[in-house]
Amino acid sequence: MTSIEQSDQTPPFSAISGALQQALRSWDFLEWLPIGVYVCDLAGAIVLHNKRAVELWGRAPLPGESETAFWLSSHSAVISGPMGGQTLPVTNGPVSDLLTDGRPVRDREYVIQRPNGTRATFLANLDPLFDDKGRVIGGVNCFQDITRRKRVETIRRERERQFRDLLEALPVSVYTTDPEGRLTFYNKAAATMWGQGPDLNDKGWCESWALFLPDGAPMRQANCLMGTGFGDEPAPEIEAQLERPDGTRVPFIAYPTLLRDKAGTPIGAVNMMVDISERKQAEVEQKTLMDELNHRVKNTLATVQSVASQTFRKAQVPFEIRDLFERRIFALSKAHNQLSSTRWTSADLRSLAAEILEPYQDGDGDSPTLRIAIDGPSVDLAPHAALTIAMALNELATNAAKYGALSVPSGQVTLEWKIEQGGDPRLVMDWREAGGPPVVRPQASGFGTRFVERGMAQQLKGSVELDFNPAGLRCRVTIPLAGNGAT
Repeated sequence: MTSIEQSDQTPPFSAISGALQQALRSWDFLEWLPIGVYVCDLAGAIVLHNKRAVELWGRAPLPGESETAFWLSSHSAVISGPMGGQTLPVTNGPVSDLLTDGRPVRDREYVIQRPNGTRATFLANLDPLFDDKGRVIGGVNCFQDITRRKRVETIRRERERQFRDLLEALPVSVYTTDPEGRLTFYNKAAATMWGQGPDLNDKGWCESWALFLPDGAPMRQANCLMGTGFGDEPAPEIEAQLERPDGTRVPFIAYPTLLRDKAGTPIGAVNMMVDISERKQAEVEQKTLMDELNHRVKNTLATVQSVASQTFRKAQVPFEIRDLFERRIFALSKAHNQLSSTRWTSADLRSLAAEILEPYQDGDGDSPTLRIAIDGPSVDLAPHAALTIAMALNELATNAAKYGALSVPSGQVTLEWKIEQGGDPRLVMDWREAGGPPVVRPQASGFGTRFVERGMAQQLKGSVELDFNPAGLRCRVTIPLAGNGAT
């Protein structure tokens, strides 16, 4: 220990020195501690230190060396504030500062440079020492090496910065919430989409907006899962509308995902919101165009039918031919109506067959006297396949009404289909007639027969088997669904 001079503001030296020495006699256990510990007297001289302190410093203090001189020789800097803050050079020893104001120091970080050139970060906690009369007789500094932890924290902060930079660069809205659904982060795209940048860690995300369902109905807060994810369930996309502060609404699709820690405990949620305003506008424009197109096509078919009717009448074309032509226009019109209802994406085979064959039925749809029985699974046909099959069914029904089972009251027709799996799925349709006049193979193929055989083969890349059995005509059609089914 070094001696200190007596001043007018301190008790006699012998009293302070003796009290400090007496206090330090019971500190032999310091050598057992895994942290660095040293003690300074009132003059700021280092009077006691353990081996761990020397290991952390990289050298032992010289006899009588003051703490301030020792720290300045190691080019020390202090990171002010608990666990980080502003970096400042050390102008005085830590304990010397403590002795100046007499207040303990908690969780102060220091950076020193050892004699070998390496740097270390220490976390220090300092306390004044008192004698039995409550007078300050020195100070103690307990510090530990947190260099590795600071390095890990630096890496983590850098990764977090890179991750946030990545989120900021995304052109879609991204935000995160805590387990209660309160906002913890959002990128610039989100603030632009929302029309404002709400405060973080305040209200829950779902509480910050007026939300609406796609049809415009208000969304109940209890049903808002965009702030906390879906738990253990897979998170499906959510379509909704958000009302900005200026009253405008933004349609969006949300993709919420629950976040968990390593133990599986929910720690929040991340959500990506995609503004679909342009898509919705495009859908409206597309619907308008499709409605206009459908209207014009219907008018065109009606015009063709009217012109043909007038032409046939003036040319004294037999009624049978006029009726045949009008039925073909009718089949095209029914197929067109089916496709129009789905914006020309597909047509259901069952609905299509029911509409095409409805004029050939006896009674209403619930009557047991139906002449044509229809059975088969739901199949979505591509537009070109729907038109071809509609025309083929019309030709088969027309032929049955003129020459086959539907030409007599006792005749019956069965239309069935199924999907055969295998290498490539295939649609297999069976048209079977029974109870009609004996079937005779025609000497020459008419338009209907040629269309059924060639249309299915050429346009749908399928195969057709026509069996002119005297007991009743049978037509078996097999077409691949690849290219003919709706996707």
